Amino acid sequence: MENFYTLYGEDKALVKHKCNEIVKTLQSDDIIKYDMNITEITEVIDDASTIGMFSNKKIIILDDSNFLIANKTINNLEKLEEYLNHYNPNNCLIFLVYHDKIDTRKKINKLLSKHKVIEIKKQEEKDLINYVYEYLKKNNYEMEDIDYFLSRVGSSILNINNELDKLMMYKIKEKNITRNDIEKISTISSEEEIFALTDSIIAKDTRTSLKLLETFINKSYDEMQILMLLASQFRFFFQVKRLLNKNFSSPEIAKTLEANPYRVKFTINKLYNYTESDLLTYIKKLAKIDHDIKLGLMNKRLALELFITMNV
Repeated sequence: MENFYTLYGEDKALVKHKCNEIVKTLQSDDIIKYDMNITEITEVIDDASTIGMFSNKKIIILDDSNFLIANKTINNLEKLEEYLNHYNPNNCLIFLVYHDKIDTRKKINKLLSKHKVIEIKKQEEKDLINYVYEYLKKNNYEMEDIDYFLSRVGSSILNINNELDKLMMYKIKEKNITRNDIEKISTISSEEEIFALTDSIIAKDTRTSLKLLETFINKSYDEMQILMLLASQFRFFFQVKRLLNKNFSSPEIAKTLEANPYRVKFTINKLYNYTESDLLTYIKKLAKIDHDIKLGLMNKRLALELFITMNV
């Protein structure tokens, strides 16, 4: 049995998923979890130094172990370093870090590097498609358009699982999930909703655009906030188009812009009939609307509705 595991990565759901896998292999009923934002490390060390009540080995999970990254520390860190030099071989500590890097220069990380350190990378596009396919297959389901599903729900494994479970419950008899089911049942995050709004504007779909605008306002979004989100997304469209014109591939664009690869793929499909100049025109119009609203020359709600109706 390994006595120390360090798991780090930006996707919290993936890090926790890997932790659960490790815990299963360790086969212990004595599992203790500490939130390191509020727990003194001395309490963890005291626990790790004693034998378990329910089994001969104890698993201790240190959630949010931010003291392993740069510019972060905790009180009594030297006591943890001492413990790593003289640890209880019956117990296992699992450090969870939700960050893309740990500081390998730190003494604590040098000690942990003698044990199991695992970087949890974000899932690649093909990995996510395969993950969804296997998840559905295991439950005897099929999905009509996995790409479209991922473009709506994003790349977080936790969110993907939640949305798949909802869809499977909805189609518990038919076992076949259509694109229409995905649109009807899956919940779009605010980020994906603003993409949907800009998509509908680009597609010149007035009805959908105004309906989505109403959705945002009903969710208590201020019109100026919506305006800023629209400007941000049109800048994203412009960046995608510019990289596309420089012969970047879809995966290269996603990597360069650190964007959801499925969102990039769908964006590219919608931008073929638009030039960089067309997209700059949208951005300039939004800037003028922002200027006019701030000067009191236009009503916020009316300005957004005019932008939608005059551009579709």
